[in-house]
Amino acid sequence: MLTEKQKKEIASLNRRKNREQQNVFLVEGIRSVDTALESVAEVRFLISTSATHSPERDSRAESLGGIAATLSESEMAKISDVRNSQGLLLVAARPWSDPDDLLSQNSILILDGVQDPGNVGTLLRTAAWFGVDAVLAGPETADFFNAKVVRASMGGIWDVQLAYTDDLSAWCSAWTGAERYLYAADLDGQALDDWLPTFPSALIVGSEARGISEVLAPFIIERIYVPSSPARSEEQYPRNRATESLNAAVAGALVISSWVRQIG
Repeated sequence: MLTEKQKKEIASLNRRKNREQQNVFLVEGIRSVDTALESVAEVRFLISTSATHSPERDSRAESLGGIAATLSESEMAKISDVRNSQGLLLVAARPWSDPDDLLSQNSILILDGVQDPGNVGTLLRTAAWFGVDAVLAGPETADFFNAKVVRASMGGIWDVQLAYTDDLSAWCSAWTGAERYLYAADLDGQALDDWLPTFPSALIVGSEARGISEVLAPFIIERIYVPSSPARSEEQYPRNRATESLNAAVAGALVISSWVRQIG
């Protein structure tokens, strides 16, 4: 059984400051919870309703250091972050890495002010799918452990190293100072099909609204863009057309795919 204090603490995890203070976050939904239990998640609590209760899940959660508990649907609704809960919730430790530990990796995705949780989650999922070693978030990027990010990552949050720095400029200086390459997905620069990346390297994806932070420009060796179809020429489709650019997550996915496929 959970105490009332524990229930309140779990319900408070929809706020970033509480996740940071307790160093834990919520994972909700059957698929997301099962993925976490299959990974190296450090579990605090596994909470189910009678409809979703499984002795196998309980045993797995307990083997990962957690406490398994069953609540009524009404109690679950009070602590759930979603409107229509699936009746299964996990509280896990945030899988953080020190940003300096990433300096030894071969491929790093950097998120520079990507504020939309859906985009961040999708980029995490994409990085995991294509085997990127780690994802580094800078200031103003949506919290990796925001519930929407976790859901959109579809388990990818467990498959890459995650780190945060409040000084991306200093980190990029350290990265390039070690003779490593830094690229950026941007609207201007080298066309994706002509790009021949070198490794170890890092790739920056920036905010849709502001692009890449100016303070990072001195460290970027090359900017990469995803060209549209030749049929969508400027003459046929002037710059004021509705579809002016790709969504950050879509553009990022295309560049990530091309980038890591050239590791050799």
